[in-house]
Amino acid sequence: MWIKVLDKAPKEGTMLAVTAAGKALFVTLNNGQLYCAENRCPHEDIALTLGCLKGNRVKCSLHGYSFDLATGESSEVDVGAMQTYPVKQDNNEIYIEV
Repeated sequence: MWIKVLDKAPKEGTMLAVTAAGKALFVTLNNGQLYCAENRCPHEDIALTLGCLKGNRVKCSLHGYSFDLATGESSEVDVGAMQTYPVKQDNNEIYIEV
């Protein structure tokens, strides 16, 4: 099910926290591509929106671990992946599939 979360895409290089189906998520526009993921570091349960974007990765502010925006893959072997979600833009509105 697709759920509308934003009236327009975030500014390039920024992350916006959103809630959909009771899940804390973030949406970002990075290098012209929309991404959506759970707004929680799998390692220490801190909001990833407190971190920053580096290339095609989101970097956690607590320990510096980073996660691939497309796949959720962690930079560390012993840290799980972040949960990613399909995201699309339709008539400027942003939708997430949960």
